[in-house]
Amino acid sequence: MSRGHFLRAKNRGFTLAELAIVLVIVALLVGSLLVPLSTQIDSRNLADTRRALAEIRETILGYAVVNGRLPCPALANVASGAAGAGLEGTRAASGCTNIAGVVPWATLGVAETDAWGRRYSYRVTRAFTKAVPPPDISECPAPLPPLPQSAAFALCSPGDMSVLVTVGGAKIATAVPAVVVSHGKNGKGAYTVLGTQTASGADADEQDNQLTGAGNTMANPDFVYKPAIPGFDDEVVWIAPGVLFSRMIRAGKLP
Repeated sequence: MSRGHFLRAKNRGFTLAELAIVLVIVALLVGSLLVPLSTQIDSRNLADTRRALAEIRETILGYAVVNGRLPCPALANVASGAAGAGLEGTRAASGCTNIAGVVPWATLGVAETDAWGRRYSYRVTRAFTKAVPPPDISECPAPLPPLPQSAAFALCSPGDMSVLVTVGGAKIATAVPAVVVSHGKNGKGAYTVLGTQTASGADADEQDNQLTGAGNTMANPDFVYKPAIPGFDDEVVWIAPGVLFSRMIRAGKLP
């Protein structure tokens, strides 16, 4: 081969066919990396949200120990930074004005949103939010015990919520004083930091966990807790009555 022919062959570069093959190989390699990366991000967001929910539950219990009652929900339709955003809602001696809303993150000192940037829905039993000492404990069955002096409720006070495996299904927990919900990656029915609600999904179980009205009511006192499936990815935690009562007893708030 002459020197000129060799140089022409050396400087020829890649053909279009060769470049196309290289691009296909690179695309396949990048695609194989993106799927695991997306899965890793989803797993991390789920783990972060579950840790945050556990922290919120513990903080609510701590609030009850200090204040003798559970906190009221914050207004869901108030944008972050506006007056009253994240603060516990109004209440009277008989309890919270609104028993549903979002977690009062500013009052409790917890995260405002889950890992997907949406607020946590929160519902509480009004009997657990009364003045301390309470004006009455008429929610207890007769004969009524003496009024507690350091708590808004008594050991006989029942929560008014239930947690189910599906709408109309078996109950996991009953007489629940408080429930907190992250609306998951799909965010159906969640409230945003702008104070607006995302569209409701078609899944009946997710709809059961969502705020209604102006974000201060719910269709019923039932919540659904189950593994994620297509259309449902809510994360739900609740405060069991026995856990709340034991914390209050250890703190000397209840006899």
